[in-house]
Amino acid sequence: MPFKLVYYSQQDPQWKADKLGFGSQPSDTIGYIGCALTSVAMVLSGHGYTVTPKILNQKLQGVNGFAGSGIRWHSVTQLYPQMRLNSIIKCNDTPAPLELIDAALAAGQPAIVCVDSTPAPGLLTHYVVLIARKGNDYLMLDPWPYQPDVTKETYLMPRYSHGNPLQRSIVQVVLYENINADGAIQLPGQKTTSTGAPQTPPTTAPASTTGPKARVKADVSLGLNIRTSEDTSSKANVVDAAHPGDLLTIIEPNGWTKIGAINQWVRVRTKSGKEGLAAAWYLEKVPGEVYPSTTEPASGPGSEAGVPSTPPAGLVVMVKPTVGKLGLKIYETASTKSKMLAKEEMRARLTVLEDANKAAQKLGVTGKWLFVQNAGGVQGFVQAEYVKKV
Repeated sequence: MPFKLVYYSQQDPQWKADKLGFGSQPSDTIGYIGCALTSVAMVLSGHGYTVTPKILNQKLQGVNGFAGSGIRWHSVTQLYPQMRLNSIIKCNDTPAPLELIDAALAAGQPAIVCVDSTPAPGLLTHYVVLIARKGNDYLMLDPWPYQPDVTKETYLMPRYSHGNPLQRSIVQVVLYENINADGAIQLPGQKTTSTGAPQTPPTTAPASTTGPKARVKADVSLGLNIRTSEDTSSKANVVDAAHPGDLLTIIEPNGWTKIGAINQWVRVRTKSGKEGLAAAWYLEKVPGEVYPSTTEPASGPGSEAGVPSTPPAGLVVMVKPTVGKLGLKIYETASTKSKMLAKEEMRARLTVLEDANKAAQKLGVTGKWLFVQNAGGVQGFVQAEYVKKV
């Protein structure tokens, strides 16, 4: 859908006196320092997810979306999964990435940017929403009551450049991507109009998005490389790159159980349809996504609901006696910090549910994990150093 201009002022009497986030000072109000919150509310509402600064403030508080009075940008995607956080770029001491801003606008994605609100020495931050490039300037929606009439054009440079060139008038860029945007942004005084050239349709059929999703963590600021192998010593095996907040489709059987696991790789499909391996420790589960249970085997031919199915044929391993009376724990993910699903006694047998050749190379190796199924049908991860081949 196209982006429509929606204006909110942080000074609106309906919310200006509300405490911003978890602020502790009397001045920590939406009216005084709520420009970032109000900018996000304008972006969300323009994309069709109508929400006022007052309501958004309350929703973000509910998901711990503030550090004090400062908004946690990635928390917006918890509330609105359709809004991916693509980039947070600080450019206090470097030229602003205008090409990235222009590309976002051309794709129908307004950009939130931080500027210096006064010409006085020092930086007094203020956030605005950029909606179109105009020569060596940008049209904007300013949450301060500077130009609330969306039928008139408001330019960035006359108010916030303070004599600096455009590249040095922006000190931070925050780019969200609405996955339902169609490349159009409504301009002031106009009907919905594309701000860039029509997008060329892909020449290949879109890849299937069936399967559980994982999200690239927000703190992976440099992006996540998708590779054909686990070798990170070269970029020759990189087939695609995912940005913070991107959703990846898990295409490996039971691969979702690896999400967040240290030293584990999982096969994924990117939004562009490329397939490869992603470092699982840079991924997180998506709120609202339904993941299969590892504690209850699925019903199917030859098994009744609630009755464990027969483990598939494959590599069978045995728990080493060295585990002693403590036994060997089966975890939900490949991490000792994850949920324990079951405990196996010494000499118990487990069926490995991954490639037998690769699994055999992990046996007895410290730091490696195996995805297994026990005799009761519970599937999960065990530390490979504590098992051996039968």
